[in-house]
Amino acid sequence: MILLSNREVLSLLQKYSVIPDKKRGQNFLKDRYIASKIVDAARISKNDRVLEIGGGLGVLSQWLARDSPKLYIIEIESGLVRMLRDVFSDQENVNIIEGDALKVEFPKVNKVVANLPYSISSEITFRILQEIDLDLAVLMYQKEFAERLVAEPGSREYSRLSVDFQYFAYAEKVMDVPSYAFYPEPSVESTVVKIRMRKTGVFAKNEEVFFKFIRGVYSYPNKQLRKALKIWLKNIGADTNQVSLVLNGTKGVSGKERLRSLNQEKLVALSDTISDLITRGRFPPL
Repeated sequence: MILLSNREVLSLLQKYSVIPDKKRGQNFLKDRYIASKIVDAARISKNDRVLEIGGGLGVLSQWLARDSPKLYIIEIESGLVRMLRDVFSDQENVNIIEGDALKVEFPKVNKVVANLPYSISSEITFRILQEIDLDLAVLMYQKEFAERLVAEPGSREYSRLSVDFQYFAYAEKVMDVPSYAFYPEPSVESTVVKIRMRKTGVFAKNEEVFFKFIRGVYSYPNKQLRKALKIWLKNIGADTNQVSLVLNGTKGVSGKERLRSLNQEKLVALSDTISDLITRGRFPPL
């Protein structure tokens, strides 16, 4: 049977004393076909070490265990940990890690494949990008979140999340997943994306300055760049006249552009100008 019935799911949950927790975003994938397509997208080879975050009912885990030479599954729910250990008790390539994926030490892997708990989507994504030597990730998100990861500058979906994520990585859509593929059925749609690290293009001279600058101005994505910079400088107690120093020192921007329309290259250029001004003592330290 391709789809686990709700009766089968309830039976499993009752057996292991598990009650789905909305705060943890526990909507368990029950569609085996979708799970197989997610694993296909990961193109797992004999040299790959794979991490799954949130094993859930093990529907995705079982496909991963079949293809992965070494599979690690992080699961926070103790009842689900017991279930997964029962399911994979005779498979030496599977290692179940009980704990919070935001806190436990990540194993050494090169691929991550998961139906992520939506409540921690942003935190766990950036932890993956910054702490794993990643070749590829295939991850499922709430559709709205995924659309922001793949958004182009100027689009309605392009946001601070888009800028921060795309500084590190590229994402491409794999497929949408209907709500009936989960138990309990969520009120939102889901999307699977494929993620690769960005290794080319421009990178900031000072990444700390870059991310503080983005956090400061991207509260106003629809404002003109000059106005967004002035508001930010006022908020940090700096002289708003320094906006001219930033704009005059950055090629390719006039200040009239809508902030949301600026691509990664121009945002990095602005950040580098600010970094240079800080070094020269002409801009307050951030």
